[in-house]
Amino acid sequence: MNCCPTCPPVTQTCSLEVTAGYWVWGEVYINDQPTGKKIDYSIPGMKTIIINNVPCNQQVSIVIVDPCGYRSHTEWIFINPGLNVLNFAYW
Repeated sequence: MNCCPTCPPVTQTCSLEVTAGYWVWGEVYINDQPTGKKIDYSIPGMKTIIINNVPCNQQVSIVIVDPCGYRSHTEWIFINPGLNVLNFAYW
């Protein structure tokens, strides 16, 4: 709570680290919105990605969409302030 009328509002930064399990690749979607971040278990440097500006203090859905438009299963995670971690273990 910010009671100071001249103080800037307190902002919370939330981010999500997603690690791809075996045979997981495609673009990461949060709440059915594309993030522009691609993940690929087979490419070094793309097995783990970090997405910034994730909605804070709420549960979000994570889906991976491959280049052909096929969607993975949905993972749910509650996003707390700071860095959150999700291992997307399977397609």
